[in-house]
Amino acid sequence: MKLIIRIICIGAITYFISPFTGWWLCMFASFAVSFAAPSSGLNAFISGFLGVGLVWMGHAWTLDVENASSFSSKISEIMSLKDPLILVLASGAIGGVAGGFSSITGKSFKNLFTRTKNKGLYN
Repeated sequence: MKLIIRIICIGAITYFISPFTGWWLCMFASFAVSFAAPSSGLNAFISGFLGVGLVWMGHAWTLDVENASSFSSKISEIMSLKDPLILVLASGAIGGVAGGFSSITGKSFKNLFTRTKNKGLYN
């Protein structure tokens, strides 16, 4: 349940901040959410990957539909791709990887400031 809430928070912040800022500032959303909410490493990566990746893929698909796939079909011809939809998927994957790594960075940055309990011999 916490994973879904983190994905929704990262996706909402990315969706609302992306029209006004550069692509790199959207990574701050996954950094901040992973810093604020406790999670494991894989859980943080998945929430950042899906949160940012789905928003970027949705935005790329919206732009593709608005211009009747003219731009993506020209780019797919240049790159020797058979389907312009691959560009939409690639955009989501690139955004997802960037969001996932920034989310892991936020989790690791939080670990710098938290003290872990030393486990004794019988604990």
